[in-house]
Amino acid sequence: MIPEAREVHLSRKDRKVLEACCRSPVTLQRDLKRARIVLLAADGRSTRSIAKEVGVQPRIVSLWRHRYADHGLEGLQDKPRPGKQPIYTKTTDKRILKLLD
Repeated sequence: MIPEAREVHLSRKDRKVLEACCRSPVTLQRDLKRARIVLLAADGRSTRSIAKEVGVQPRIVSLWRHRYADHGLEGLQDKPRPGKQPIYTKTTDKRILKLLD
């Protein structure tokens, strides 16, 4: 079930940043989709119509609407994910470099 759509209000500055992101030829596709979702949501479009136009599932549209509404442009960035802990620490790096010198 899709949660209730959050209203998205863009400041002029945020709108300019997102529109520039959509026009840029070097923007990553994931960032382009996120920017388009937020821009369309700010124009008052429904979650389902945005999902159909952008080519994603409605739950994805809902996710980015909520993230932008809660955190602004910073909410459109990827959250840190847990991963494998590094094998070598900075002290190990320094020790290896010292041996090589």
